[in-house]
Amino acid sequence: MNYKKRTFAIRAIVLGLLMCVLLTTLVGCGSATKVTLTAKNISNSDANENGCTLDADLLNDIAQTLALAFDSTEFDSRELLIAAYRGYNMLDASFDDAVIDPEEVKETDMEAVHLIIETATDRLDAADRALVGKDYSAMTPADTLTVIGALQDTVDLDEEKDFWGTILGWIGIFLGWIDGFTGSYLVALIIFAIIVELLMLPLGIRQQKNSIRQAKLRPKEMAIRKKYAGRDDQKTQQKVSQEIQELYQKENFNPASGCLPLLLQLPIVLALYRIVIDPLQYVLGQSASLSSSLELYRTAARAAGGLGEAVSANSGTIGLLSKIGEHLDGLKNFLFFDNAEAIYTRMSEVTIPDFSLFGLNLGLTPSFQDNQILLIIPVLTFVVYYLTMKLTKKFTYQSTTAEQQTDPQVACSNKIMDLMMPIMSTWVCFMVPALVGIYWIFKSLISTLRQFIVSKAMPLPQFTEEDYKAAERELAGKSPKRAAAAARGSYSYPAGTKTVDGKPKSLFHMDDDDYVAMVEEQEKKDEEEAKSANNEKATAKAEFAAKLKDDKRDNKDNKKDKK
Repeated sequence: MNYKKRTFAIRAIVLGLLMCVLLTTLVGCGSATKVTLTAKNISNSDANENGCTLDADLLNDIAQTLALAFDSTEFDSRELLIAAYRGYNMLDASFDDAVIDPEEVKETDMEAVHLIIETATDRLDAADRALVGKDYSAMTPADTLTVIGALQDTVDLDEEKDFWGTILGWIGIFLGWIDGFTGSYLVALIIFAIIVELLMLPLGIRQQKNSIRQAKLRPKEMAIRKKYAGRDDQKTQQKVSQEIQELYQKENFNPASGCLPLLLQLPIVLALYRIVIDPLQYVLGQSASLSSSLELYRTAARAAGGLGEAVSANSGTIGLLSKIGEHLDGLKNFLFFDNAEAIYTRMSEVTIPDFSLFGLNLGLTPSFQDNQILLIIPVLTFVVYYLTMKLTKKFTYQSTTAEQQTDPQVACSNKIMDLMMPIMSTWVCFMVPALVGIYWIFKSLISTLRQFIVSKAMPLPQFTEEDYKAAERELAGKSPKRAAAAARGSYSYPAGTKTVDGKPKSLFHMDDDDYVAMVEEQEKKDEEEAKSANNEKATAKAEFAAKLKDDKRDNKDNKKDKK
């Protein structure tokens, strides 16, 4: 693979990885943070008050064993114990959580409780097995409930936000005000997207100015590339890059300055995305702990009193709020938290936004199993992203040369990049609520419209063939004849020089000074030959004139003799 093709391949791979990282950050699809479980101390008074059969020390050993063996992905000991207390054995091979009614509570399955404790003990190292040799066979439902109490979390409903959380909260309050004014969260998001794009306008203008400056240098850049046309070895390509960088420095142009607006927009987009996808925390002003606790309620097994939904990690609270109204009462007896009643009360006071459109709940996630009508959102996302990317390329400066555009390898890389972003966006739309997909569609359309307006107000310069020839003459430098020859593309090279399409093939054994010297030497030879030819013509003309003069004089003498 030559230098040019390898460079484009590396760029494609790097850009693809960056896009994956960005989208992973947006939807939180990376590795989930490891969750630990801490067992609170059970006192003798607690054991007596709850009517426990086992003493407090043994109950603490059981709670500690379950906490140490806890693994939210492989062995969720707390969920298993709560389900057993509610009468369901989740360790049974025939257990099917999908058929469970989360509101139905049965008699405590003590055999399942004992099996859970034994399994937890087996998962521990020998040094952590505090229950070895101890008899807990007399354990009762009251003992089980007491151990569950030691494993419960307390949700902070009024925790203070950090600095950035406060800033995002203010923006979320503004989005909430728009939602309250319009009565539709979707309409509010569209208005919000328009406002964001207007605020981004100065960055877009700065980026366009940078593109104009770069476009003005295109004739000179193309002259440099033409100078080395047909040479694809690495040393030559490095020489081309070096001369272009020297051109930029001479013109006080920094290509990296065009990336600054994009770099500034990235954290803003990420921050605004968090506001859009987590309205419970930012729009409704609730704590992050409440948001995460409701997400646990949503994903917990139905046998344990949760909703039993499988959702992508950190996918926000839109989908949760879309369903929480139907299952709000289940929070009262959700045994994962010791203040479940307070959580229920707080959520009862919250006004949940309207996520529907024409009766269709856009807070749900598109799926081939459920909500199939919402599959149109990922399809539209792909179409819109693909078309807007094509349109944006027409409105913005493209530094790719004509030679690169016609290169099969480069053309293939460009097609891959044109498809990658739409495909990744479509993939994400299967993991987030449909409302977020619609927001992305409108944001992409509005962003393209903004770019179109900026490009019309500040158009890129257009160049004629004469402009490119003038740049070539300027690059050729000293000799007017060499400049004219550069414009015509009619250089003559010494015998033995290997060429491709009339251009030297390689610079392995020559630098620019050698190259110029070769051309000047050839021009000198041409001048000497032309001078010699002109002298010969002048001599012949003088001889012809002298002969005419002699003939005329002879004719005159002959006439005199006749008279």
